[in-house]
Amino acid sequence: MKTQANKILVVDDEVTAGRSIEKVLARKGFSVDVALSADDGLNKIEKELFELVLLDIMMPQVNGIELLGIIRERWPNLKVVMVTGYPSIETAVEATKLGALDYISKPFTPAELREKVGQALEEPSLGKVIPIRPVEGEVSSSFCALGEQECEIYAKKGRSCKTKDGICPKIKKMQLKAQAKPRLLAEEIGWSAIDIDLPFDYDEVSRYSSPTYVNALDGSEIPMVDWEDVPEEAPTALPEILVIDDEVVVGNSIRKILKPRGYYVEHAETPHSAMEILSERPVDMILLDMKIPGVKGLDLLRSIREEYPTIPVIMITGYATVETAVESIKLGATDYVPKPFTPDEVYQAVERSFKRAA
Repeated sequence: MKTQANKILVVDDEVTAGRSIEKVLARKGFSVDVALSADDGLNKIEKELFELVLLDIMMPQVNGIELLGIIRERWPNLKVVMVTGYPSIETAVEATKLGALDYISKPFTPAELREKVGQALEEPSLGKVIPIRPVEGEVSSSFCALGEQECEIYAKKGRSCKTKDGICPKIKKMQLKAQAKPRLLAEEIGWSAIDIDLPFDYDEVSRYSSPTYVNALDGSEIPMVDWEDVPEEAPTALPEILVIDDEVVVGNSIRKILKPRGYYVEHAETPHSAMEILSERPVDMILLDMKIPGVKGLDLLRSIREEYPTIPVIMITGYATVETAVESIKLGATDYVPKPFTPDEVYQAVERSFKRAA
């Protein structure tokens, strides 16, 4: 009995490129249709059922990235693989964030094309809808008993998060943030002055008290103000970023870039020290180097996403490629910054990731 062929749509403004892809895939039994523009592609998707779209990035009027955004909005279950003769890490990251399954660079061989198509078709369906709360009398597939709430992480993993203390990571993070709600430092330690024999870091004090308090300290660590005259201030705990990189200079550079912009930065040089920090308290974001001694490939990213799925992770690397960029985003990284980076590149990546997580 003959089975129905997988139906694939190629969207490419170059007639030759579209027809070449059609010939390669038709020889392997695929049913292929070709659209020469974004509008043509949208019309075909509206009228027919396709399992996969091969989408060229460089097209006139509406480019591939813009068309991908439209497809994701209208047909979230439709699988898309990007095709381009102008590969770049930026477009690869952007396309993957928008939901593209993979990225093929021209020129490619017939074998490379068939391999990418086969992998994409084997991927599970996309766009699963998660209800806000269980239907009365039923238990939703996304309801996590550990946190007693609907959870997209539970829906994705199919089980509750692994925790040492038995507390939902989301709830724990909210509890710790509530506990860290700043009060005047004098209230924390009593109204005794901080003595010079009690070493502390000014950034730490500012983070948990207020800039007003720190600015009032002199060389002996005694606040030289009358607290009754200090206006009430609503200090906010600084967002904490953990940099995991075996190069000390990288950690120091990122600290210098982000500290003036209102971030608290901690640096871990080894995976072990990083996991110790994370086990003690949840941070707000992680900047993770891709090449760390003793770590194979993206294994550390996988471990972090498994244990701490709610923490945004930005990959930083001196070995940037389109392939590793796509793989990182598919594994859950929120952004990808090649080394050497500029201060603005790091800052913008952090800002983007916080906005997405909000």
